[in-house]
Amino acid sequence: MSTLNCVYHGSTMVILEFFDALKALQFIASEHCTAVNGVPTMFVTMLNHPDFEKYDMSSLRTGIMAGAPCPEESMNQVRTKMHCPEIVIAFGQTESSPVMTMTDPVKLRVASVGRLLPDIEGRSLIRRRAMTCPRMCRVR
Repeated sequence: MSTLNCVYHGSTMVILEFFDALKALQFIASEHCTAVNGVPTMFVTMLNHPDFEKYDMSSLRTGIMAGAPCPEESMNQVRTKMHCPEIVIAFGQTESSPVMTMTDPVKLRVASVGRLLPDIEGRSLIRRRAMTCPRMCRVR
């Protein structure tokens, strides 16, 4: 998703070979990144890094958090301390390439998989023995 956005808008993508909270903070500050993507654990690790306050996050405005549920308090810290008021929680599957739903406002972002995006048709399947609710989808 981010690769296509960067190509479409002619922007630069700063990529870490593997996640390291300190390197992520350094690159966000030095490269003046406007968006940051990752799983909730990555955001929490950056926020809790002992050197977090040393790095300027003011260039950030948005990003994508996906891969796991995010606690509301963590989402609020990302929005305020990391200056990402437009960050979204995305839900999807590789087969749907890759995002199917997004949610707003924040209280719903952390409690729901969200509404289906335009041109996505979906339905929930409930398994009797499973606590999960997988989504089946197809592009119209």
